[in-house]
Amino acid sequence: MRKIKSIVLLKFLLLASCAPKAFFISQPKLVSVYFDREINKLEKKNSPDIADRRLLIKKKIEYGFGVIMEEANRMIDEDYAQSMMKYEKANKIFIEARESGLSIISEKYPEFNNWLKKESLINFQKEDVSDMYWLAASFGGSISSSRGDPFELINLPKVGRILNQCIQIDPGWNNGSLFSAMMSFTATRSDLNEGMLRDSVDFYFDEAVKFSNGMDAGPYMTYAESIHKIFQERKDFVNKLNYVLEMEIVPKSDFELTNLLAKNRARWLLTKTDEYFLE
Repeated sequence: MRKIKSIVLLKFLLLASCAPKAFFISQPKLVSVYFDREINKLEKKNSPDIADRRLLIKKKIEYGFGVIMEEANRMIDEDYAQSMMKYEKANKIFIEARESGLSIISEKYPEFNNWLKKESLINFQKEDVSDMYWLAASFGGSISSSRGDPFELINLPKVGRILNQCIQIDPGWNNGSLFSAMMSFTATRSDLNEGMLRDSVDFYFDEAVKFSNGMDAGPYMTYAESIHKIFQERKDFVNKLNYVLEMEIVPKSDFELTNLLAKNRARWLLTKTDEYFLE
């Protein structure tokens, strides 16, 4: 009964025109109920069509990153064991999404796995970018949630190969999302020295901001965590997060929910500043 009431309340929040999404994202238990329900509903379909399969992949990735990984990240210092359980749950979801994504693309391009290993050439189309983006996201999620598992880390180059291919096909796809993703990928590269790393991330940051008309908080958050935090630039870190907090939320825009999530994370990160920086 309690779960049913939670679902009813959640649907009300999502459907009511005056419902504050900021309240919605501050209730992780309600969000988890929503995603669990939506994922279970899609998984129980007897003969899911391609649209259902794509939606299921997207829901799993959004759930993994936006809810489970965020919870794991926040609780790791207070309850390490519980945090690891969250990471394991996210990892399972990301791997499921990855296998489904590979299946969808391989049905169209049987040589896709060979392409990932640079053993074949494929003439991808613009219509493939969405499938490839979500596949790259699932690879990234399975790597991040594995907490350094070498069997997952070997997949890291595949993320870069997929994203680079997508940028060649349609650089402006989804308001610069490809460049935001490349920022995160580049920050993981151990083969780049500091100068090369900064130059690369700066380029992707500028492109992401350009294609989103500066309305997406994602690139600023990624820069703060991937560059300023790593290189101990406290003032710039704080400034980037405060910039995100000051960004206007445009109702019903493409960035409304993601920017609210970014603001939520920015507030939390600011409370951890003394822990992240030595000076």
